[in-house]
Amino acid sequence: MNKLQGKLVAGLAMVAFFGVLGSAHAQPAGAPPVTDTTAPPTPMMATPTPVPMSSDSMSGQLGFGVAVSAGANTLIAPGATLNMKYWLSDVLAVMPTVALKMYKIKDVDTNWAIAPGALVLFCPWRTTSTRLSVGGGLNLTLAKWGAAGPPALGTQPTGAPPADTWIGINLPIYAGVEHFFTKWFSMGIAVQDNFLQYGKQGDAWAMGVAIDNVNSITALGFLFFYTD
Repeated sequence: MNKLQGKLVAGLAMVAFFGVLGSAHAQPAGAPPVTDTTAPPTPMMATPTPVPMSSDSMSGQLGFGVAVSAGANTLIAPGATLNMKYWLSDVLAVMPTVALKMYKIKDVDTNWAIAPGALVLFCPWRTTSTRLSVGGGLNLTLAKWGAAGPPALGTQPTGAPPADTWIGINLPIYAGVEHFFTKWFSMGIAVQDNFLQYGKQGDAWAMGVAIDNVNSITALGFLFFYTD
């Protein structure tokens, strides 16, 4: 009985020995554990998305147009003013203007007048297609016109032009509504008044400050064509 137990213990010891030896051959001692060496993907830098300009924004738009004024006894007075308007921002615009007149009679020197100016306009109220603009500016008139004083729009000179050039400086104020039928075409109406007027011809000069709805306020109708 004791011999049988000894053989059984010896057999179990041999089985354990060979099991440990096989495990050592399957995985060598000191081998580093297998790790995943694949580098994680590098995240792409976020590119800022440009903010598109709203469809009704007028910033940077340049327009060319003409304006006519109402006459004292007629709906439209003869003559027209060439205008240009540039929108510095969606609420601020600059509008240069120039008026040209020339009249020639046989054997009489040419009567002429030129009046460049500029208005700075602010838009306090607007919708998608309609804008209200108010502002003011500066206007200069140079003329040799037959009639005494500055040449009125639509009038003809009487007699020969004077020897001295008429020089006029005005500070006009302006209020108008402009309606955009498309982004490139608009029509509107406005009123303009020479708040400060100064004129000089030779030694004679005159100056006035007034808002007069009879003598100095002018009603205007205008249209503009805007570039892309």
